[in-house]
Amino acid sequence: MCDAVTVDSDGLEDIYSNEELEEWVIEEVVDLLEDREDELDSFFLETLEPHPPEEEANASLISRDRPVETSSYKVYHPNRAGSLPTQGLNLLQALEKDKYAHHRNNGNPHYPFASQTEWELVQWMNDASLTQQQIDAFLRLSYVKQNPISIKSARDMRARIEALPTVPKWQHQTFTYPGYKTKDPITIFWRNPLDVVKDLYANPIFTPCLEHNPYRLYPSPTSTDRMYTEFMSGDFAWDYQSTLPPGHSFVGIILASDKTPLTIGTGNREMHPLLISITNIDAGVRMKATSRSFALIAYLPIVKFVDVTDHEQSILKARLFHLCLDKILGPLKAAERTGERMADSVGGLRVVHTPLAVYIADYPEQQLVSCVSGSQSPVTTAHSSQFGDQPPGGMHPPRTRNVTLFAISQAVAKSDPYPSNSARALEPFWRVCQSYGLNGVTKPFWVDWGSACPSIFLAHDPLHGLHKFFWDHVVKWAINIMTGPELDARLKILQPRVGVRHWANGVSKLTQVTGREYRELEKVFIAVINGAVDSRVMCALRALLDFIFQSQSLVFYDETCEALSAALSEFHDNKQAIVDAGGRRGKKGIINHFRIPKLEMLHIIIRSACLLGAPYQWTSDITERCHITHVKTPYRRSNRRNFHEQCARFMDRVEKLNLFGLFVALKRNNTSLLNEMETETTAVADHYPEQTWLSRVLPHDQLVSNRRCRKTLFDKKKGLISVDEMTVISLNIRAHQQVLIDAMPSDYGLADLRPALGDYLGGLSYSQRKGQRKSGPMCPLPFSSIDVWNNFRIQHRSLQDSRLISPHFTVQALPPDFESGLPFGRCNTVLIADDVGNRTFRVVGGCRVAQIRLIFRPANTTLNDQLVYAEFFKFASEHTEIDENGDEVYIPAPDIDMFLVHRHLRGNKSRMGDVLQLAQMNP
Repeated sequence: MCDAVTVDSDGLEDIYSNEELEEWVIEEVVDLLEDREDELDSFFLETLEPHPPEEEANASLISRDRPVETSSYKVYHPNRAGSLPTQGLNLLQALEKDKYAHHRNNGNPHYPFASQTEWELVQWMNDASLTQQQIDAFLRLSYVKQNPISIKSARDMRARIEALPTVPKWQHQTFTYPGYKTKDPITIFWRNPLDVVKDLYANPIFTPCLEHNPYRLYPSPTSTDRMYTEFMSGDFAWDYQSTLPPGHSFVGIILASDKTPLTIGTGNREMHPLLISITNIDAGVRMKATSRSFALIAYLPIVKFVDVTDHEQSILKARLFHLCLDKILGPLKAAERTGERMADSVGGLRVVHTPLAVYIADYPEQQLVSCVSGSQSPVTTAHSSQFGDQPPGGMHPPRTRNVTLFAISQAVAKSDPYPSNSARALEPFWRVCQSYGLNGVTKPFWVDWGSACPSIFLAHDPLHGLHKFFWDHVVKWAINIMTGPELDARLKILQPRVGVRHWANGVSKLTQVTGREYRELEKVFIAVINGAVDSRVMCALRALLDFIFQSQSLVFYDETCEALSAALSEFHDNKQAIVDAGGRRGKKGIINHFRIPKLEMLHIIIRSACLLGAPYQWTSDITERCHITHVKTPYRRSNRRNFHEQCARFMDRVEKLNLFGLFVALKRNNTSLLNEMETETTAVADHYPEQTWLSRVLPHDQLVSNRRCRKTLFDKKKGLISVDEMTVISLNIRAHQQVLIDAMPSDYGLADLRPALGDYLGGLSYSQRKGQRKSGPMCPLPFSSIDVWNNFRIQHRSLQDSRLISPHFTVQALPPDFESGLPFGRCNTVLIADDVGNRTFRVVGGCRVAQIRLIFRPANTTLNDQLVYAEFFKFASEHTEIDENGDEVYIPAPDIDMFLVHRHLRGNKSRMGDVLQLAQMNP
């Protein structure tokens, strides 16, 4: 609930004094809580849980801890985080101490609701987006009166929800900005971020995926090459832990903010949410919207100052942004300095510090946070005139906190940042700020938050920095060179696949494109434009796509960093060809430079990966999703008036319902409120810890669909699993139809099927026969019909982390059907392993590319093999080399850096095909 706070016309003084507003930068904060810090240190040093032996504490194989990546070696930081077991209460245990706990312990765990049935009804009515009038109408129905419940009205129901165990409390404050007027009052809605962090840290849902200690990863115990994956494997975590007192730990703070529109076309309403999460939660879990690992801590004010120039408007808005964040984040800054006692997810008590680790934002918001003007990079010292350059050493010098603070001090020394209130009073200061590349903020919110540095915590955002960059620039360059209709025509003829975006109308006319569609287009883009652009243009564009794909690696090795550097260098070496071909074109004609902000930001990825872990985890995809659940949905449930307060109340109720729902599900089954970790190493990374926990401890009939543990094809008993256990193929138990062998030439166009089956039953493989057909077209077979399937499903483990399983996809083999508009059927392409199951590219005996024409099994016979008939492609013979083993292997074609294949035809021009076992498939 929101607490109203009354503030007079000089209300800003309740937050900051005039002297504070006039300071150009705050001095380093003297530790005002020195006594408290000493108390915490003595408390921990006297009672700290003993460390394991040094060699065991500092290094362990992954199999001895939560696995991070197959066959890697983990070295923990020597200053291990200590805890006092059972001295604290986790988030659910704390609910047993609230003021209504005695009611719940006396036979009704659902209090303030009368029963489980009533609780489930309340959950349904709240989730069903019913208005209060609709709820009241429902409660007046004769059926409800005949089956009475204790709830009498919608207001009564809402009051009971708000009486549930508390979550961090919302508050708001309205104030004025001294010396300036705004069109609407300045009102900020927020809650204590430290309380939110404590709830996240103490949430038992995250027990299996919560890391307390920084570590370093190596491929083997003897290797010195680093591996960067999770945040805790990066240099920032290691270096920060080195500064802490013995036994202390830290929770890295992740902030995210971005304005989001509430109305489309009319209304012009926006909200500016501020989200928070913690780096200790594994990235795979944190990036799932269903994990609720990002929490809302504020709705920042969006106001317009009146009677000021545009330049003054920009300065005042930027200052207000930093002013509000300084107000909101104060408790986290204090905890970073002195440490805070926190209970972890298993009830252990720890002393935790809260440094600012990552701030996720788009490019304009990054400039706002780092206090720079529009012509400057927020992370490096590069000016817009340098954005298209290839900087020596891989990137321009970082824009450290000291660089920015020194520039602010120089600007303040030349011009008064807080002049008397008169027309255009801030214009002189704005001009000075522009000369120093500043936006006019004199007190950044991060200045007194430890050693927080924008060049570190402003991580690269893959959604905007990679995928939107690709769409806004790379695709546009190709369209300018090869024309939109040509690109569209090439995309249209790509074969459709289940689960993959098919561009039936092309892309040149699209205006609204999602992040998933960016990614889908990136997969086929280089192959589609091949032959339509110059070779140097192809090199430049392919180098950028190489960079985009490799920068999303789950694990960064030293060679990953080298490959990224090489890809950027190749682009810069060939980028002039894009200009020469007319790719860089604007409204006024050819653009002779590459001064693109997102291009400059590509150069920070390697440094950011080494500091903060693999960059894929800092994408704003998840925060964009939070805009729907935390902003737009609450707004749509409001009456559109004073909607900020209604949104805050809505989010308060949602969090209470989610937390209480988990609590009562465990209590009514007498289940522990601790999510006890299983001791054995899991074969699959668990990115849905709540579902896994509840699936393990609750009866199956009490699990709703969204709380059941998610299954993969590897869990199916009938799945065909490859020898290396990296791929599984699943086929329906029942075939789609049964077809006579003699009908294959007419129904499927497969006149070669009978002789191919004869060769298969003869026991000689394709390579042993050297592709020659030994059986005749009328050879006898021990069966006359076959069971036919239209598709099969396949799923892979990640090659970088075998615990990660990719989403499954479908391979189709549909026969020709003129009535359905498929005159040639729909037969997808796969990669077929060699005879021993390996995926090598040797010229003799290597893997092959094939189109699946038929999925079948002999019917009415003891032969139970699951087979396919596939038609082959062959690799371009002009692109080969001798590998280190002395074998001739196929290599990618130059420029495009992809394998070229052609239809493999027999001497009579018929397609080369054969019968193979289904288990050999690998799409």
